[in-house]
Parts: sequence; structure tokens; C-alpha cells
Amino acid sequence: MIDELINFLKTENIFLTGGAGVGKSYAVSKIIKHYKNENLGVVSLGSTGISAVNIGGLTLHSFFGFGICKNKNELSEYDKGSKAKERIKNLKNILDKTELIIIDEISMVSADLFEMIYLRLINLTYKGRVMVVGDFYQLPPITKDQNLDLFQRSIYAFGSYSWEMMRFKNIELIKPKRTKNLEFFKVLSKIRVGKISIEDARYLYGFTEVKFTPSSDETVLFGRNKEANELNVFMLEKINSPLLKHIGKTIINDNLVHKDRIDKWLNNLNVATTFEFKIGAKVIFTINKYKNIIDDSEFYNGEQGVIKDVFLNDGEISEILVEKNNGELVEVKPNNYDFGEYVNEDDELKYSVIASFSQFPLRLAYAITIHKSQGMSIERLTCDLTHIFAEGQLYVALSRAIEPNNLKIVYKKSENFNSYLNRVIKSHKDVDEFYEKTDFLKYE
Repeated sequence: MIDELINFLKTENIFLTGGAGVGKSYAVSKIIKHYKNENLGVVSLGSTGISAVNIGGLTLHSFFGFGICKNKNELSEYDKGSKAKERIKNLKNILDKTELIIIDEISMVSADLFEMIYLRLINLTYKGRVMVVGDFYQLPPITKDQNLDLFQRSIYAFGSYSWEMMRFKNIELIKPKRTKNLEFFKVLSKIRVGKISIEDARYLYGFTEVKFTPSSDETVLFGRNKEANELNVFMLEKINSPLLKHIGKTIINDNLVHKDRIDKWLNNLNVATTFEFKIGAKVIFTINKYKNIIDDSEFYNGEQGVIKDVFLNDGEISEILVEKNNGELVEVKPNNYDFGEYVNEDDELKYSVIASFSQFPLRLAYAITIHKSQGMSIERLTCDLTHIFAEGQLYVALSRAIEPNNLKIVYKKSENFNSYLNRVIKSHKDVDEFYEKTDFLKYE
């Protein structure tokens, strides 16, 4: 399937979609790796700070130089500014060396923003391909009183005139990679499109608990940071061993970059600035790591284990020994996270690192927020629905589960469970219509 996608990209733009846990991120990582191995220029962009970090690139606004513009009229005025000429010239130089632009979390890109992207690409005569990735049934675009213009049919990117002009080959991944339980996957698929039956609601109700006692065996997913932080602190205090700390290290290569930009980037990383833990603490891995010639340790985003020991170098913690839930011991080293920008250097597309941050790719695993769980596959999951209201949040939360036999749903609301489900499980009519009318090539 990856080879076919790469082949399509020689002549066509691609829209890659599918529900949670079907392999979209894996496909993207393989395509990026292929382009880099072939010395082909590839630019990775995210619609939000978190998606940019996850894909290892920049935000759309940063790359395209949109500033705070919300539509093409504002952009037209912004581009008349004193610094615009140099900014646009630099972008043109980068695009001339780019074969592929990947945009992740396309569902959060509004029609207006997509028009701005298209305008930039056309005006700067971009000749490469574009691949947009995401699921319009999940998080919607954040728009404030957007008025649709004559050529827009919806607030979503697909509602823009530019979407039609891109002539995407539409590809949907349909086979679950996260869970092997087909009944659970089918119910999740119905939640995704906002169409659950009484039987589905009854199936979900079977996982509910009113009283909940936290245990070290499971990870609780919360809607807010407050509850997640409190539970992690509570569970850590119960462990009878000394508190250990590892302070992440930030290296700034460009002293002219504004501190706010660095702070915002650090906040989007799925690691703590200061990681506090104890030997015996349960932790969750926050990146995917594969074996290589130098290091044979391997783990996936969301996999869990228990800290068994630490290794010191010059008095500082240099490695953490973690016993994964499958019994395998891995020595975890700090991971380097880079923040930078694309540049045309010596007539070649390069990623220039502005700042780096080094920290262990671990978090305490007793609790985590939905926000920070994106992309994770969690073995023993408990979802606390107390503060889960937003569109798509319930689906994102439940779809983190690998095995429904290890799933619990904490439901303490006075509202009838069926009534709650009918209220929070909704799909947008524009999204329904788009998926119904679009022809997809379906891949397993």
C-alpha cells in the first residue's frame, strides 16, 4: 500500500483519511522516510502546534508566513508590509526545492485557511505534490464567525474552491491496526460517524462504572489537565522510594528567536520540562522507537511499563531502565526534539534547527488527558467522561483502547447514559455529505 501511495504521488495530490488506529500516521512516516532516502524535498506541516510536533515539522502559519491572517483578503494586506517581500522570496526558494508537502490534521484547517494555502502555492508556482491527511469526522476547524464567500460550501477545507482545484486522489484506510476486536471497532466506527443504535449504546453501557478506585494497572483518560495531574501526583506519592527528577535541556541556536515561540513549542511536546518519577512508577512511552544497529530497544507511543532502575553519568540520570508490560527490559535514553524551519541551502532543501530540547520520552501513566493521548494505543484504559463534552472527544478517547476487555468507562453524571451519548455523539451534515459523495479508494 505504501508503494502505491508513493507511486500516486508522482503524478497526483492525495487526501488520506480513515478512522483512528487504521495506520495513517504509519503511512505518513514511511512516505517521509522514502522521500528523505531518495533525497527528494519533503515538507511536513501540521494544522496545530501539537500536530506539527507529532509530524516533526512546522505549523501551516509559520511555514507559509500567514502571521495572524484569517483569510485571503487579510493576507493580501499583510503581504504589502515592509518585510513581506523577503519572506515571500524565501518561501519561493524553499518551494522550488520541494517535491512534496504533507499537511497533517486537515480536519482542523478551515476553508479560508485552505484558500490561503492554495493562493500561496499558485502565486509561487509550486510544481510539487500535496498530501493532506486526517479525518473530518474528528476535530473540526476552529473558526470565529466565518462567513462563507461565494465559492465556499462549508467551513471545512473540502468546502473551498481550492479543494476542487487540487484534484485529490481520495484514499481511505479501513482496517483496524490498534485493536483486533472487530465488534469494538464497528461500534467505534459508528461513534465516529455519529450514528449509534440502542444496541451500541447498550454495548458501551456494559463498560460503565459509577464508583472508581484508581489502580496502578490502568491509565485513566481525563478531559482536563487538573484531574490528570492530581491522580498522577496521588499515585506517585504512594510509592515508597525517593523522588527523582530529570530536568530537560534546551539548546537555542538562534538567539534572535522570540522566547514565546520556544515556550509555545515546548508546551506542545508530549513530555514534561521536568520529569519527576520514582523507581517503581508506572510510565507511558510518548514516541515510537524502532530497533536499529546501534540500539535494539523498541517501544510504541502509548506502550507502558514500570521503572526498575536508573543509570548515572557524572551525577546525572543518563538512562532509565523500564520493564515493559510484556516483560521486556529496555534502557531508555533522552530523546532529542528539534524546532526549526525549512531553508534552501546550497540549492538543497534542509531543515535548519533553531532550538533543541532533550528529555526522556516518558510520562507518568496513571492518568493522561485526551489532548495528550493523540496517536496513543493504550492497553488498559479507563475513560472518565466527567469533562468530555466537545465534538469528537468521546471517539478520540475510546479509540485509544487496544483491548475492550481492559476498557472501563467512568460515568458519574445524573443524565441518562443514552441521553448523554445522543448529545455528544454527533457528526456535521457537511462532513456526512462530503464522505457520501466522494469516491474513495479503500485500502486495508
